[in-house]
Amino acid sequence: MATFARRGGKGDNIMEGINSRMDGLQAAILNAKLPHLPAWTAARRRVAACHNELLAEVGDVITPTVAYDRDHVCHLYVVRKENRGALREHLSHAGIPTVLNYPKALPFCPAYANLGHAPRDFPVAYFNQSRILSLPIYPEITDDMISHVAGKIAEFFRGSPKMKQWFGRCSMSMRVEWIA
Repeated sequence: MATFARRGGKGDNIMEGINSRMDGLQAAILNAKLPHLPAWTAARRRVAACHNELLAEVGDVITPTVAYDRDHVCHLYVVRKENRGALREHLSHAGIPTVLNYPKALPFCPAYANLGHAPRDFPVAYFNQSRILSLPIYPEITDDMISHVAGKIAEFFRGSPKMKQWFGRCSMSMRVEWIA
């Protein structure tokens, strides 16, 4: 039990997780939330689309993509950025929370050290583990908040050859002007 309590920090899992059943109270709460799930998912998808639109071609930020014949619930909005630490610090100073949801790829966690995985075994996971950064996404986020986040990211890249300047509220067909 003591080992389980000291399982390590986020991304430093020293033992595999446990899949356990939920209790009746958790089930009742989730059952009450279930009817709202489609609307919440649609709202998160809209937020992700706005983030994608506003962050297109801003610096070296790589936004998530979804295959044309697939859907995504957009539970997280994870961008990739070389030297994410500097961007994360910039956003933090602006009061924008970010999260490193998966700071270490699963094969490289201490819980799996006995398997002897090397970066060559999972090269994409290894490459991206130091580059991913989750931006705010939730159904109730406002268009102004989305624009603020994108604006602060663009501000980080002031020296970029292309910058976006956006006007009005975010939408799938948001009006943008390119400035040098």
